[in-house]
Amino acid sequence: MIEIYTDGACSGNPGPGGWGVLVRDGNVETEFSGGEPATTNNRMELLAVIEALQSFAQPVQARVYTDSQYVQKGISEWIHSWKQRGWRTAGKDPVKNEDLWRRLDELAANHTLEWHWVRGHNGHPENERVDALARAGLEQARRGGKPANRPSVVPVEAFRASAKTKPIVEIQHATVYRGETCVFSDFSFALDEGEHAAILGPNGAGKSTLLKLLSGEVHAMPKDETRWALFGEERWNVWDVRKQIGIVSHDLQRDYLICAEGLNVILSGFYASNDTYAYQEFSKTQKTRAYEVMQELGIMDLSGRRFGHLSTGEQRRFLLGRALVHDPSVLVFDEPTSGLDPKACFHYLDLLRTQISKGKTLLLVTHHLHEIPPEIDRMIFLKTGKIVADGAKSTLLTSDQISGLFDSKMTLVQANGWYQALPG
Repeated sequence: MIEIYTDGACSGNPGPGGWGVLVRDGNVETEFSGGEPATTNNRMELLAVIEALQSFAQPVQARVYTDSQYVQKGISEWIHSWKQRGWRTAGKDPVKNEDLWRRLDELAANHTLEWHWVRGHNGHPENERVDALARAGLEQARRGGKPANRPSVVPVEAFRASAKTKPIVEIQHATVYRGETCVFSDFSFALDEGEHAAILGPNGAGKSTLLKLLSGEVHAMPKDETRWALFGEERWNVWDVRKQIGIVSHDLQRDYLICAEGLNVILSGFYASNDTYAYQEFSKTQKTRAYEVMQELGIMDLSGRRFGHLSTGEQRRFLLGRALVHDPSVLVFDEPTSGLDPKACFHYLDLLRTQISKGKTLLLVTHHLHEIPPEIDRMIFLKTGKIVADGAKSTLLTSDQISGLFDSKMTLVQANGWYQALPG
């Protein structure tokens, strides 16, 4: 049984705050912490538990210890009534910190947890340790003061059940050209299995080149210091990789043959082609799989329609189906809702979240904040071919950080785990 100890701290309440976590798995202990420049004590108590639970790549059995009755009673007792009343209190007021409670409720459902309250500042050794971690996070947030226009690099500090996790992508010291233009110089990036991440950046940041690097359409310069591995292998067949990583991109949608019929769009995923051709053969199992995918995505009745006659949202769903035929463990999306109306946008985002719930690792490449599902916690800021920040969503998705990334004054708003940027 894993033991999790958490604590939060805040100066001023509201004011700068911090959170701390201690995870004990047998003889292995891991500590991590963080902070925010403007928050409350209750938010830090909640965030500590959230950060602990989302650090696990797989479901676990654990005992969670907190000195916050707000957290312990909230998740064990009060939350059931809140949900029945549509996230309202008995007095019909909105539940405070609803965004964090929803996230905690969603995470807790994935694990088998026991919730324990301990008295704070009473000599409990593990509670004293996480209290110190939370205060360290608070001081770090306080020292940071007002964030600079340019986002600061924030390392991801998380315990992953992770001796068990596998690396999906490992890029070290890569130099990549598009034509005569050097897009990446000494570029490094890594993604582990089960680690949902979003790469966010303005136009010209290098996002499209990174997608092409992952798909094998462009390559890094052969240098001694460069390492480029997929699924732990430095030598791999691009066709095998395409069975393990499903990519849905704007380039693919733009270039896909408009005359292809819906069913053939799905089947073309088996050959990574832009339609099916006479020389290609499909087994009964492959055809059955294509129909299963269309049924899952709600596009069965469009199987005979030509790609060029489909709406943008329908095309996007067929290309997702094309990516899903191999049941890949990783899905990569390039601005998945661009060009969609609100209804189609929300439906497509629901499809993405369904794939996450099935255990697939999701990598999102975008400059649209509203596309980032609540399940994604790791943010990578890409600007002019460089990673300028890499860390937790709670730390990086702030008005100042986003304003610095896009060189434009913005205000972030948040609701139910989703974000949106407004001008000014």
